[in-house]
Amino acid sequence: MEPSINKELYNVMDALVALKIDLSCEPHIPGETLVLSAEKSRSACNALDSAFGSIKKLVAVLDGNEAGGEPRH
Repeated sequence: MEPSINKELYNVMDALVALKIDLSCEPHIPGETLVLSAEKSRSACNALDSAFGSIKKLVAVLDGNEAGGEPRH
């Protein structure tokens, strides 16, 4: 696997792990209520942005383009 693809896959995995941590429930809150602090919400949004950015780079590389280049389709 190309080093750039390998690096971007690790970036996606890191972002998804951070998102999982940010979206974990507080065990002391009963029922189905999920309460996130503003900090955790921002962190989750940043993790999603990072994952999507890395996936776009991967798609470009796998499609034979440089990141940010025009797709072949």
